[in-house]
This record gives sequence, C-alpha cells and structure tokens, in this order.
Amino acid sequence: MHSRFISAAVLALCLAVLLPACSRQPRSTADIPRTLSKSYSIAVAPFTQPTTTSQLIVGQLPENQGRIPSADLPALDMALRDVLLTQTQRQYTFVPRNAPLPDKMRFHDSNQPQALPHWLAFAQTLKTDLLLVPQVIDWHQREGSRAGVTRPAHVRLEFFLLNAKQGIIMSRSNYEVEQTGLTNNLLNIGDFLKRQGGWVTAEELAREGMVKAAKDMDL
Repeated sequence: MHSRFISAAVLALCLAVLLPACSRQPRSTADIPRTLSKSYSIAVAPFTQPTTTSQLIVGQLPENQGRIPSADLPALDMALRDVLLTQTQRQYTFVPRNAPLPDKMRFHDSNQPQALPHWLAFAQTLKTDLLLVPQVIDWHQREGSRAGVTRPAHVRLEFFLLNAKQGIIMSRSNYEVEQTGLTNNLLNIGDFLKRQGGWVTAEELAREGMVKAAKDMDL
C-alpha cells in the first residue's frame, strides 16, 4: 500500500511539472495553425505502402521495413474515412481501392523517389483541387497483449496533400511512433494516460497519426 501511494504521488508530480510545460509552445511547425480554404474539393486516396524507393513521393525507406498485410489496408481506409468525417468540417470524395493507383504501376529501378508525378497525374484525372495520399512507410504490430508485450507496436505513416493544378505538395504530415513504457520515458506521460496505461495495437497508433494529419493540414 505504501509503495502504491508513492507511485501515485510521483505520477501526480510528473503531471504537474510536465503537462504545463508541454502546453506553452508548439512542438513543431506542424503544430502552428494553418488555414486551408473551405472551397477546395478534396479526394482521398486509399492507403498504400511503397516497398521500393521509386514508389516513394519523398524520403527514404527504413531498413528492415515492416510490411502491413495487404488485407489490412482497407481497415485503415475506413479508419481514415471516419476520422475525416467526424473530426473535420469538410466533404470528401473517397477513391475506391480498385482504382488504378500509381503504386500499382511499374516503376523503373531507382534509388530516388519517383512517385510524385504519377500521383499528380492521377489527381488530375479525378478533377479535384486536392488529393490526400496516405501511405504506410513502416509497420510493426504489437507482439503481446494490452497488459504486456514482447515487442511494442511501431508505425510510420506519411500523408501528402497534393495540389493537382499547381503540381505541388501543398502540405505534408509525418507520424512515427514506437510505444514505450512510462518507466522508460516520463515525457510520454500524456500518451500513457491517453492510452489508459495499456499497450496499443499498430492500428490504434495509426489512428493517432490520422488525427494528427487532419490537424496538421487544417482539414
């Protein structure tokens, strides 16, 4: 009982010290509010996972890239649809998964990203102002249960908002998280409480990334 009291006291002290500090200023430029005109029409592509460098829009693939089973991608599509329709005040056109998406085309072998022109061309065929392209870059599912793990979930998602007419990346949101225990990093106490002290799945982390993307891009 005494040890439980001490643990509770330490937790309360950490909250009192850390949470006000976290609220003082934005942690990155992505936290600074942006204004995106409500007049834009926005299409949303289904999730894809680049597996070669040439399929990337920007950046690099991680070493030992974790692959998401293709059968699990539709569930991410539905989760993103739910986030956009419940947490933003916009209307969207959702591109069906059976559309001829750029990542299914044959890319030349290359050590450089080559997918951006293909996605922009695809956006122009949709006759939309903007195209939201969500991608899974790295995916490692939780090994264990909510109570304890041998390996925590780890995901890296990229979201690109493409302007079809101007041919540019209008905005971008990156989310990469590997869950850690509270004892390993007290700075994660906010996430620890939000996740109710449990070890979450890759899908739950992915949803956090979707919410972050909607805020980053002012959707």
